[in-house]
Amino acid sequence: MSLKQPQLLPVWPRQSGMAGFLHDLRHAARTLRRNPAFLTVVVLTLGFGIGINTATFSIVNAVLIRPLGFQDPDRLIVMHEVLPGFGDRAPFSPPDLLDLEGAQRSFASIGSYLNMPFELSGRGEPARIDGAKVSAALFPTLGVTPLLGRSFSASEDRPGNDLVVLSWGLWQSRYEGSPSVIGQTITLDRRPYTVIGVMPATFAFPLRGPAFNNTPAAVWVPMAFTDRQRQARGNEFNHTVVGRLQPGVTLDAARAELQSLAPQISANYPAVLRNSSFSIGLGATPLREEIVGRMQAPLLMLLGAVGLVLLVTCANVANLVLSRVASRTREVSVRTALGASRGALLKLLFAEALIFSVVGGLLGLALAYLIVVAVPAAVAATLPGVHGTSIDVRVLSFTGGVAILTAFAFAMIPLVTMDRRSLGQTLQEEASRTTPGLRRHRLQGTLVVSTVALACVLLVGAGLFIRSFSALMATDAGFKPDRVLTVSLAVPETGYRTAASVRSFHQSLLSEMSAVPGVRSVALVTDLPFERYERRTFTVEDNAATAGPPESTNLSWVDGPYFKTLGISLKRGRFFTDAEEADNRAAVIVNERLAKTKWPGQDPIGKRLKWGVNASSAAPWLTVVGVVADVADGPLGVEPSIHAYEPFRQFPDVVLDNLRFGRAIKVALLADGNPLSIVSLVRRQITSLDRALAIESINSMAERTNDVVAPRRFGALTLAGFAGGSLLLAVVGLYGLLAFTVGERRREIAVRLALGAEPPAILRMVVGSGMKLVMIGLAIGVAASFGVGRLVATQLYRTNTHDLPTYGVVPIVLLVTALVACALPAYRAARVEPLGALRAE
Repeated sequence: MSLKQPQLLPVWPRQSGMAGFLHDLRHAARTLRRNPAFLTVVVLTLGFGIGINTATFSIVNAVLIRPLGFQDPDRLIVMHEVLPGFGDRAPFSPPDLLDLEGAQRSFASIGSYLNMPFELSGRGEPARIDGAKVSAALFPTLGVTPLLGRSFSASEDRPGNDLVVLSWGLWQSRYEGSPSVIGQTITLDRRPYTVIGVMPATFAFPLRGPAFNNTPAAVWVPMAFTDRQRQARGNEFNHTVVGRLQPGVTLDAARAELQSLAPQISANYPAVLRNSSFSIGLGATPLREEIVGRMQAPLLMLLGAVGLVLLVTCANVANLVLSRVASRTREVSVRTALGASRGALLKLLFAEALIFSVVGGLLGLALAYLIVVAVPAAVAATLPGVHGTSIDVRVLSFTGGVAILTAFAFAMIPLVTMDRRSLGQTLQEEASRTTPGLRRHRLQGTLVVSTVALACVLLVGAGLFIRSFSALMATDAGFKPDRVLTVSLAVPETGYRTAASVRSFHQSLLSEMSAVPGVRSVALVTDLPFERYERRTFTVEDNAATAGPPESTNLSWVDGPYFKTLGISLKRGRFFTDAEEADNRAAVIVNERLAKTKWPGQDPIGKRLKWGVNASSAAPWLTVVGVVADVADGPLGVEPSIHAYEPFRQFPDVVLDNLRFGRAIKVALLADGNPLSIVSLVRRQITSLDRALAIESINSMAERTNDVVAPRRFGALTLAGFAGGSLLLAVVGLYGLLAFTVGERRREIAVRLALGAEPPAILRMVVGSGMKLVMIGLAIGVAASFGVGRLVATQLYRTNTHDLPTYGVVPIVLLVTALVACALPAYRAARVEPLGALRAE
């Protein structure tokens, strides 16, 4: 009689599909609920890493990835003029633009635009708003249509057609989103404009980013070139031109055509300019590159930095998971003995990892939102699209992908660490109470080394950027911003039609501002420091000194004691006198750089220059009466340009009569104390002069300076925050590893102490094991930092990529903090009571 072996049925319950996974999720939730400390630490750590990565990706998505909102944006090209003395990306002048439109064949359509502020009045308080003059072809070229009404027609793009298209934001805030606004009139610069359209909420134009015409408009009006503008060859280079490529035409082909058209356009210039070797060139750049080109490298660098933070976060969480593996080794082994397959174990571990990854991801989304909202306005103003940053599908996909990948990675950790150990060995190890997991400890040590190395790289990067920012702030801007209040406003053509009326208003404004209590001096100027208002070609009397292509200079027009008010020091000669400010005496003041460039080794006082490209032009000769310090006329840290100053009295009447140019002015007031304390008085005095006049802005010069450096400050502080968080995570990881190791080796340490080992030896053993890992990570981190330093060299200001203070301080900081992290576990190990520890075992 044969006996059959009884069939052994697996004890592990076999469930498949979603039901099985839900069972695993419920079990994982119960398990984690019994260990809230572990869950809290993991979720907070993941929330930190995922949050800052999501916030950074949201900004990068808004600036570099998200569509521009135009039809086929890859076919949109921005065209430039290349002018002697002005650089290779100058905007177009009206005659050159008209020549281009008539001659080109590469573009299906060409549109142009020009930023133009307006005074909006007639309904509510007067306000200065940003606007733009656009050609009739611009909106069709971009491929956008109004939400309500229509855009301009070609027949309406001429003087006398006072029509306006509103932005969605202005329509909502000023006109309550009423559809009946179409056909109504609004008052811009005290003239009635008929509303013919409202653009969609998603439409913003011009976009931030380009060097010129980069302020989103609230209203758009027809370009409407006048006859004078159409004939103003060599003037008004301030119109941005965008074209849509013809089907089948490549960017290279369009560039080739533009190069061939440049000589034809140059030939249309007056002979007096052509005889001076004056010629123009034409270039083209994709619209997206024009918008984001300057921002791409810094943003990608920031994304790389937060990627390192995410790696540190994951390494730290992996260390926590590995520490918990020891307590689960017997559980996993028993489940395996009862029939659980590796797939079933993986599902169980994945369900647990998914819980804290999803919770950490949700916490990260909330943190990302707070970070994006907290981006300073001055920083957002430099980044195209940041005002529209949102948690869209791409951002949610990014966050979800990160959460799922981290969950899968953490689920694999326990299986990987036990991969080569058989069931019997595992159970035997657990039963014999030996020190477990040599392979696991090696992996934990590797993770600690990696977190220390990555933290070192981030700390060095942060140190370099902080040193760079410190050098930037130590730069002499050439003026004193303390106690200076600035006011920006513009005199509209309606109500101030003649040059005499504009000058009369300026004199009244100076008089009223000087009468404000607490004001020491007042001056008017066309542009303040950090701004560039006008740039002109010029010729000096000494022809030998001006051989070669014509040169251009920044030009400011001043009225009143401008240099005294701004604290700009006089280097030679004198300031303008009252007689020169009251009458045209053909005087000019230049900065040091212009003087050294045009009259090296000579006394510039008494030298003469004139506007234009040659000495035979009809412009009058101007005599240099003073030399002042170089003043920052662009971003702080950029070498100041050559600069000239003229009294406002020398501003041509014909310009004030016919152009807005010269009507936009800045008021600078030097106060006895805090300049913000006189804001209300200043507003009241301006209102008394013209109740309908809108003030564009009023703030202190110190605030303007802070806004200029805000992007660099934000970048340095953000990177410092990332580095500090990574350092904290590295220290926590090191402490967790040593604390867990001491717990696992408690019996071994007790035996050592029982056999005569002294507590200091135990202390040295624990600290030594921790510091060994730190030193390895530090060596790797310092070596990697040298390579990273070369990558960010272009973003640093007067800071060596191998900056000794940075490379000296960072290792010390890491070593000290690591020593503190090692000290507490080592102290506990040295205080183990041998008899009590052995009895507990």
